Amino acid sequence: MFAPRKYSRPRRCIFYILAFVICQLFFVFLFIRNGSYDNKAFSHQPLHHESESRKHFLEYREFISKTPQSCTTRSYNLPPPWQSDVSVVISFHNEARSMLLRTIVSLLRRTPEEYLHELILVDDGSQDVTLLDDLRRWMEEVFGGRMDRLGLILLKNQKRMGLIWSRNKGASLAEGHYVLFLDSHCEVNDGWLEPLLERLELNPQLAVSPLLDPIDPTTLSYRKGNELLKGGFDWSLHFHWLKRQLAKKELPEMAYKSPAFAGGILMMSREWFLQLGSFNSQLKIWGGESIELAIKLWLCGGQIEIVPCSRIGHIFRRLHAFDFPPQLDQQLSPAQETYLHNSKIIAESWLDEYKNMFYALRPVARRIPLDHTYDEMQRLRRERQCQPFEWYLRHVSPELRIHFDELSATGTLRNEDRCLHARQSDSQLILASCYLSDITQWRMLRTSGQLSTQRELCLGVGHRMGITLQPCGRNETTRNSQRWLRLGTHFLHAETHLCLDNPLKERLEMSTCRSHAVSQSFQFALEMDAS
Repeated sequence: MFAPRKYSRPRRCIFYILAFVICQLFFVFLFIRNGSYDNKAFSHQPLHHESESRKHFLEYREFISKTPQSCTTRSYNLPPPWQSDVSVVISFHNEARSMLLRTIVSLLRRTPEEYLHELILVDDGSQDVTLLDDLRRWMEEVFGGRMDRLGLILLKNQKRMGLIWSRNKGASLAEGHYVLFLDSHCEVNDGWLEPLLERLELNPQLAVSPLLDPIDPTTLSYRKGNELLKGGFDWSLHFHWLKRQLAKKELPEMAYKSPAFAGGILMMSREWFLQLGSFNSQLKIWGGESIELAIKLWLCGGQIEIVPCSRIGHIFRRLHAFDFPPQLDQQLSPAQETYLHNSKIIAESWLDEYKNMFYALRPVARRIPLDHTYDEMQRLRRERQCQPFEWYLRHVSPELRIHFDELSATGTLRNEDRCLHARQSDSQLILASCYLSDITQWRMLRTSGQLSTQRELCLGVGHRMGITLQPCGRNETTRNSQRWLRLGTHFLHAETHLCLDNPLKERLEMSTCRSHAVSQSFQFALEMDAS
């Protein structure tokens, strides 16, 4: 008597799944049929009723109305298509079909047909085994004759090779004058290509990136990006957005130089890309490839520009949408070890003596084994007469140089066989294994004498000589309570004239300085100043 109820839930699930897929295909059909950017049913979240569609339409028109007139009304000085056609390389792993369609459809609808030479899709071992065959049939049916004129290359990696390998493979097969690397969760905007082509025509060794408008990963709504940000990275080799200041008479929509680019969405001469050795083939799976290419570009004669008149929407995911292969070090997650492996290659290949900054902040990277030498990269640097990394700090990323100059010491802070650690959960100070993946990295500021964590919490002395960890002070009174003097390997508190001490295993206190006391000896991973 309970049999009907037993099967009702699976049937309902199947019905909902089929309904969702049909709706997604219907939205794509609407997007293609209208053929203009005025209908935003596909580029925003799925429609539920007409009033919501109208609301999204108005939101998009309001967004477009704020586009600078110099972008929308000017004519671009473009080279002829046979001198500047573009090969687009999209690599993906287990990407949602709806998001992949959004990327491809917007690309085909909003790119001048005469400039789009070919589309190269690399499926990096996705579990959706029929995806490429289904995609080919669908594109031929929907776009018809255009597919006869557009080169279409579909590749399937039988096992996971990673984004870096897949992009290099796509670029090696490309025949266009320029190659565009595009993520599989994007939406290109009207007029995205022309501003990039105009900039590239001026400098064959330039790499250009559009301004990336964020697409919300939950609602899929399209938002406006920020023209006053440029790409950069820190000494841990993590990408960061950096604020930029407009020069006198510089307009926000003008193309501007950037130390790095985000997400690997970039366009450059295919020949120039190959001359630079492509993405470093020793990097694993994903991570660091855009930073490595950015450093290589700048040091070896190229430049990077962000072009705000070119807009591409991009989903910046909060978490990785894919797994990393298991690694050797059980104390690290596979994602952490992959990042450290790739970052170590970048540090050893390009940072010269400044690689010590990386190791000071990521000491566990010293344990990561590398199964190759740097002969090939050194040969490239000699042949291209590449600049030393010091040149990059002076001429490309002064922010990174300033960060280096303002520190007198940095990295882990070791006392015998343990390191001073501020727990992230409650900021309590403890002494822990120096090889914890999240071990605290300390910075001693040269001017103020403050001892700060990366979260800008400073070590100080409070009531009854208690050791505190509080937000770094900006006023003179707070700064004085957080000011330390470095005496050899000792920390002398400037106000109390007492030294930081660890007399017992898990106890920190202030006590009279003793020059040879091991319990008062705290050693940085990297000391810039010696006293």
